[in-house]
Amino acid sequence: MSDVYAKNLQRDVEESQRLDEQFDLLTENLGYLIHPEVLESLTAQNASTNPPTPFRIADLATGTARFLRQVAASPPDPLLAHALLDGSDLSVALFPTPQEEQPSPSPSRITLHQHDIRAPIPSEWEARYDLVHVRQVAAGLAPEDWIPVVSNLARLLKPGGAMQWEECNFSNVVHLRGGSVAECTVAAARRLGQLFQHGLRDHFAHGWDRLETAMRAAGLQQVDGERVSADRVPATRRALTANGMAVIRRWAAAKARAGELREIRSGELVSLEEVEALGVQAEKDIASGCYVRFDIHAAWGFRPVE
Repeated sequence: MSDVYAKNLQRDVEESQRLDEQFDLLTENLGYLIHPEVLESLTAQNASTNPPTPFRIADLATGTARFLRQVAASPPDPLLAHALLDGSDLSVALFPTPQEEQPSPSPSRITLHQHDIRAPIPSEWEARYDLVHVRQVAAGLAPEDWIPVVSNLARLLKPGGAMQWEECNFSNVVHLRGGSVAECTVAAARRLGQLFQHGLRDHFAHGWDRLETAMRAAGLQQVDGERVSADRVPATRRALTANGMAVIRRWAAAKARAGELREIRSGELVSLEEVEALGVQAEKDIASGCYVRFDIHAAWGFRPVE
C-alpha cells in the first residue's frame, strides 16, 4: 500500500519534535488524553472482571508514540498505572528511542510494531484491547478508506472495550487577527495556509466528519462525540499557530522545488523564493498576534458486551 503521508510530509527529527508539541497543544485544548466518559466506563468494566485481566491500550498510527508516552507519564490512575501499551505505525521512522519511551529507570510498558492500519489486523491482536486510540491520520488516508479502516480497527476491541479517535478539520482552517488593526498582520500566514489547505483538500475534507458514522457501521454502541476549537485555550494560540506554520512552510517549499505548487485561482507556479519570503513574513504575522483556528473532533464508542 502506498505511503500517502510520505508523499506530502516528512518523517525526520524536526517533524518528530513538531508532532510531539502539536499533540500536547491539541490535548490541552481538548482537555483530556482519554475522555472521562470512556475512562469511567472502562474502569467499571475492569472492576467487574473476575479474575482481573491486564488492561491493554493500542495506539494506531502512533507516530512518535506520544499518546502512549503521555499515558505512561500520567499521574497514577488505578486503571492505567500498570496498563500494557502497544503502538503501531506504517513507518518506524518516528518511533522514539528507548530513552525517550521511558526516561525513568523503571522498565518501559510500551511496545511498538510496524503495521499499516489499512491492512488486515493480525489474528493474535483481535479482541485483545480494552482501549483503541487513534489521532490525526487524515493526511495518510484516502476518502474511501475511512469506513473499512474503522471497521478493521474495531476488531481489536475486547467486548466492552472502547475506541477513541480524534481528527482535526483542517478544511476550515483560518488565520485570524489577534492584535490591533494597526499592529497585527495576517496576509502571508493566511496565503500559505490556503495553499496547504488546497493542496491536501482531498484528505482534509473527510475523516473528522465520518468518525461517528464509521463507528456505528463497525457495530460499536454508545457512540458519541464532541467538537472543540483549537484556540479554546488562549495561552496555546501562538505556539499552535507557529507549530502549524512550520509544517506548512516545509510542505510548500518541497512542492515549490518540485514545480508542483500553484496558485489556487490562476494556476500559476509559485516559486521557492516566493515561498521563502512568505514564510519569513508569516513568522512576523504570528509574532504580531495572528493565530490559527480550526475544529478538533473527538468520537468514541464501545464494543457490545457479548
